[in-house]
Amino acid sequence: MRPKCSVKFYLESRKDSEGNLITENVPIYLSATFEGKRLLYYTGYRVDASKWDSSLQKVKRNRFNKSGDSATEINGYLVELQAKTLEIYRERKTLRQPVSTSYLRDELKKRMGEDSSNTLSFFDVFELFITSEKEANTWTSGTVTKFRTNLAHLKAFQKKIDFEDINESFLNRYVSFQRNTLDHRNTTIAKNLRIFKWFMNWATKKGYNTNMSYKDFDPELKGTTRNQNIIFLTWEEFTHLYNLEIPKQYLAQVRDVFCFCCVTGLRYSDVSNLKRSNIKSDAIEFTTIKTEDTLRIQLNQYSRAILAKYASIPFKDDKCLPVISNQKMNEYLKELGKFAHIDQPETIVYYKGAERIEKTYQKWELLSTHTGRKTFVTNALSFGIPAEVVMSWTGHKDHKVMENYFKVIEKQQVSEMGKFDLKQENDKQVLGDVDDLID
Repeated sequence: MRPKCSVKFYLESRKDSEGNLITENVPIYLSATFEGKRLLYYTGYRVDASKWDSSLQKVKRNRFNKSGDSATEINGYLVELQAKTLEIYRERKTLRQPVSTSYLRDELKKRMGEDSSNTLSFFDVFELFITSEKEANTWTSGTVTKFRTNLAHLKAFQKKIDFEDINESFLNRYVSFQRNTLDHRNTTIAKNLRIFKWFMNWATKKGYNTNMSYKDFDPELKGTTRNQNIIFLTWEEFTHLYNLEIPKQYLAQVRDVFCFCCVTGLRYSDVSNLKRSNIKSDAIEFTTIKTEDTLRIQLNQYSRAILAKYASIPFKDDKCLPVISNQKMNEYLKELGKFAHIDQPETIVYYKGAERIEKTYQKWELLSTHTGRKTFVTNALSFGIPAEVVMSWTGHKDHKVMENYFKVIEKQQVSEMGKFDLKQENDKQVLGDVDDLID
C-alpha cells in the first residue's frame, strides 16, 4: 500500500480567561498527518470564525480578515501550501528517505519563501526569556539557575524543538524523560512544568508562539496536590537552638540568621538583603525579592535580641546580619542541627510516577534556610494566631498554603493529646502521696 499524507486546515480552538471560545481573528493551521505523525503548521493567516467554512476548509467567498486579506488571497495560499506539503512528502518517499515533522516544516518554510535565517529557534527564545525576565524582575542568581537548569533539561530531552511540536504527546514524553532519565520526583516534575508553561505564556505574549496546545496539559502527578513534607522546628527545638552555647563562630552566626527567619518568616533572599534602613522602631519594613510585595513584620523579643547583637558590627551594603551564601548556609545548617542534637526521625513521602516512596532521616539532615520560614508559620498557627495575620506577615495570598500547615498542626495535636493522659497519671500519684501523708 502506498504511504499517504493527509492535509487539512482548521481554526485554532482556544478559550479566553473566562472560558469562552475565541471566535475573532483566529489563527488558521495546517494539519499534516502521515505515518502516525502529525505536523501542526501556522499558516500565517487569521480570520473570524464566522468567515470560515469548516466543511470546505477555506475562507468564505467575498470575505476579508482584520488585516484586509481577501478570501481569494488566503485560499490561494492554502491551496499552494497543501500542494507543497504533499510534494515534499512524495519526494522523500520516492527517494526512500524518512520524513520527520521538523524536516517537513523546514522544507515548507523554504519552498513557501519564508526567510528562516532571522527566525529565532525555540532555545534562542528561551535564552531571550531568561535574559529579559531576569532584568525586568530582578531575578536572583538562584532563580536564574533554576530556569537555566530547565533549559538544559529540554536540550537533553530533544536536540531540536519547534513551537509547533509542543502538543500532548510531546509533553507526555517530556514528563516520562524527567521521571525515567533524570530520576525526578513528581513534585520536581510539577515545578518544571510550571516553569515550562511560564516560558510558553511569555513566548505567546511576545509573538514567538501561536500553538496553544500546552495550556490544556495537566497530567495527574501523585503527591503534588499538597505538601506532605513540611520540615520545621518545634518551639522546644527552636528555644533549645536559640539558647545553645556554640563554640564555633561561623555556626553561631548561621544559628542567629536562621533563628531570625524562624521568628520573622523571612525567606533567605529577603534576610540576605535586609538593610539597617529596613529596621524601624517596632517592625521590619521591606519589599520582598521574590514577589515584590511590601511587608511590615513586627519585631518580638527574639528578633530584637538578634538584631541588637549585630547592631554595632558593620556589614557590606549596610546589611543587618552576617548572611553567607544560600549554599553554604544550607551546608552549615546540617552541621549545626547535628551539633544541637535535632535528631528526631522524620519520614519523607514522595512519588515517582505511581510509586509511593518513604525514606526516614534525622531532622538535622533535612534542615535548610527555608525551614526557618516553615518554622515561623507552623508555630504561629499553633499559638492560635489567625491565618490572615500570619499571611500578612509572610505575604502568602492563597489560603490553600495555610491548609498544609493546619494538617501538620493536627498531627501535632494528636501526639500532644497524650500529655493529658500522662498528666492524669502524675496527678493520681501526687494525690496518692498526699493521702499517704494524711494517713
